[in-house]
Amino acid sequence: MSKSRIEVFRTMVEKNPNDVMVWYGLANEYLKQEQFAEAVEALRQTLRLNPDYTAAYQMLGSALQNLGDEAEAVRIWQEGIETANRTGAWKARQHMESLLNQTKSGGFCS
Repeated sequence: MSKSRIEVFRTMVEKNPNDVMVWYGLANEYLKQEQFAEAVEALRQTLRLNPDYTAAYQMLGSALQNLGDEAEAVRIWQEGIETANRTGAWKARQHMESLLNQTKSGGFCS
């Protein structure tokens, strides 16, 4: 019997707890399974390890919104936009600005 992708990533996290890409990959797998709370924790760890990882801000905001925490999602996207401005990640900034605009207008699409 083969391991699930989540189990594979969990094993990788145990072996490499400071690997940002492994945490991000685990979060992505959690999102695919709509395990939003677990994704939030993995993404927060991703950002603890690399606070400049703009894609993690995008994903974290979306996971939070799916959990019904829109205020925290907005805060995270705003923080992500500031980070994107500082790091020059213009594409990530545009995406998060779009997410914020959709949130403000009442329509959300991750």
